[in-house]
Amino acid sequence: SSVLSSQEISSVQTTTQLFNGMTVKARSAAREVIATYSVDDIFIELIIQLPSNYPLGSITVESGKRVGVAVQQWRNWMLQLSTYLTHQNGSIMEGLSLWKNNVDK
Repeated sequence: SSVLSSQEISSVQTTTQLFNGMTVKARSAAREVIATYSVDDIFIELIIQLPSNYPLGSITVESGKRVGVAVQQWRNWMLQLSTYLTHQNGSIMEGLSLWKNNVDK
C-alpha cells in the first residue's frame, strides 16, 4: 500500500504534462497533491489526499480556496473528480486533466 501511494505521488512529481494556468504540487510525506488553478477572476485550490491504505481506501478530494465559483457547480466538479479517482481507477494527473477540462467549459 505504501509503495503504491509513493508511486502515485512520484508520478505526479515527475510528470511532464503541463496545464495552462494550473500548478500541481505533490507532497509525498503527507500523501497529498495540491492543484491551484486561476483563470480570469476565478481562483481554485484543490487538495487530493491518498489514504494510508491506498488503493483500498478511497481518495479524499477537498476544496481549498475557491473564488468566483457557484456552490452547485463546485459540487458537481468535485463529485466528478472523486468518482473518477475512486471508481474508475484513474491516475491523479488524468483526474486533474478531466477536472480542468470541466472547469474550462
